[in-house]
Order: sequence, then structure tokens, then C-alpha cells
Amino acid sequence: MTAFLSIISELTELSQKNELEDSVYCIYISPLKALDNDIEKNLDEPLKEIEKIAGKDLGIRKAVRTGDTTQYQRTKMLKTPPHILITTPETLSILLVAPKFREKLATVKYVIIDEIHALADNKRGVHLSLSLERLQHLIGNFTRIGLSATVSPIEEVAKFLVGYEYGVVRNCLIATTDYKKN
Repeated sequence: MTAFLSIISELTELSQKNELEDSVYCIYISPLKALDNDIEKNLDEPLKEIEKIAGKDLGIRKAVRTGDTTQYQRTKMLKTPPHILITTPETLSILLVAPKFREKLATVKYVIIDEIHALADNKRGVHLSLSLERLQHLIGNFTRIGLSATVSPIEEVAKFLVGYEYGVVRNCLIATTDYKKN
């Protein structure tokens, strides 16, 4: 939920100013297809509470796009793209080569990679790195947020997340919490 809070805040502000566009602002990538419980708890519930406080529907849309997404849902996303796109590494790579949907990614400001430790040392992670670099080439800089409860070594995974530019690791900040039992 922490990763979504500032993004939801920005989208809420844009909505209240009537400046929320029909484009994707955030891509949430997870290696797991079974995302419904996490999304309900960490995205849907906070959005509902914010709308309750605001006293109106803010119109912030989210949608899941995986290999299981129906053609009807895909077409609907092209007509009215979600502000927060939830997907897998494999589907992101497909979206980046689909000309019509690639246009919808031109306004992405944030990419959240959940369970990054499950991707950092395997073939899926290599594909994800390539997709992030393709996205970077397409739209320029965006904020990359990696999430993991069990990542180690954190500095190496941070390098994986931000990538290299001209042979040098891009700048990044690492935020960590350490829960030690007494």
C-alpha cells in the first residue's frame, strides 16, 4: 500500500482539478497472476476510502492485463485506458510492441515492481529489465519502485531495478525497514 499512496494522492489531485487524462500513469508489475487479494487490500480499499472522504467518484481507473485478459477487456482498455495498469512482466513486454497500446504508455510516471526478489535472478527478470529499458527509451525517465519483504542483497537488486546508462548504474534511493524482535 505504501507504494500506491503517493500515486493515489497525485491522481486524486489531478481528478479534483479535472486534469486526469485517459492514459496510464502507473504500471504495477507482479510475477504472480493471483493479484486480486493484494489489489483489493492495497489499492481498491484506499481508493474507496478517499472517494468516501471526497464525497464523490474520482474516476481513478485500474485494470488487470495478463495473458488471460479477454479481447473485450483489451479493446475496452484501448478506448479507456486504466490510470493504474496491473500486469505481469511477460504482458508488459507484449504491450510495448503493440502499437495501439504502446501509445497509452506515453504518460507513465511510475512503475512498481512487486516481489522483485522473485525476478532479479532469472529469465523473467531479464525480460523485465529489457522491457523497462524499452519503456525508458519510449517515454524517458520514470520512477521505478521495487518492493520485496525478503530481498537480499538489497544493493544488487536495486541495481537490477534501476538499470545502467552508459555503463553506469542510474541513481537510486533505497528505503528499508528492519523489523527485529526483542
